[in-house]
Amino acid sequence: MVNRNESLINEAKKSKKLPNFIWALVLSMIFMYGGSLIGGFGILPIYLSLSIISYFKSNQELLYLLISLLSFVFISLVVFFRVIKIEKRKLSSIGFYKNNWLKKYAFGFAIGIAMMSLVVLILFLFGCVTVETNDIQPIGGSAILPICIILIGWIIQGGTEEILTRGWLMNVLGARYNVAIGLIISSAFFGLLHLGNDNVSIIAILNITLVGIFFGLYVIKTNDLWAVCGMHSAWNFAQGNLFGFEVSGIDTSVGTLVDLNLVGNNFISGGIFGPEAGFGATIVLLAGIFIIYVLDKKGKFNTY
Repeated sequence: MVNRNESLINEAKKSKKLPNFIWALVLSMIFMYGGSLIGGFGILPIYLSLSIISYFKSNQELLYLLISLLSFVFISLVVFFRVIKIEKRKLSSIGFYKNNWLKKYAFGFAIGIAMMSLVVLILFLFGCVTVETNDIQPIGGSAILPICIILIGWIIQGGTEEILTRGWLMNVLGARYNVAIGLIISSAFFGLLHLGNDNVSIIAILNITLVGIFFGLYVIKTNDLWAVCGMHSAWNFAQGNLFGFEVSGIDTSVGTLVDLNLVGNNFISGGIFGPEAGFGATIVLLAGIFIIYVLDKKGKFNTY
């Protein structure tokens, strides 16, 4: 399933610097935490500018979450610097081709929304979802403005993690070794990045690793990073601000279309970590991977 359509891998092979898997993982950590450190200072002017606006003065939690998500852009910039200045490659070589980019992103965003909606449907069928009756955040129509504002942050955050893990790490390891190794190591790395999140569990890490495999397979088969950037951002956005759940253990109570609670068996629902830690998400992710497998067998990716 991972033996064809390797043009992004071939692009990575043109790199002037192609790290082994240990150095690639070290670099990924440097990108992640070094970029976050730079972001802490670089995002300060934006924070100061927004903090004097009356709307954000009265919505401090929204401002803090937005700023934390926007700061991810500096991680992307560090990766871009590596690709352009050190590896001597174009940004298109990590999957950012210009043709139909907005259409591809929108398609991926729709898939991300649909997948999380399916997770919620499964949880509903298992009796693991209730509607919050004591709302502590804006709900429905009154939440439209904060939802739209925080969406910008999710677009940056989701895109950044895809740039790091699927756009860079998976492809350089695929180029140095083979595409299967690139997929497996980058997906495991993506899962392990969430070990420090609040209320994390083994199934949460396994599910997030499955997310990485699903996204990685899509990139391998389509040679496109735009769509998975959309999927990732939509997956997080839907969890936190369409359905009102925690996102990978993070409280995102700044506004939601509907406010749902997870109840019952944590193994199924995910509990206070959010749906990513439950078997409902496992079902949807395994189904997504299987669909990619079937579509690949039918040659549906040959046109990419």
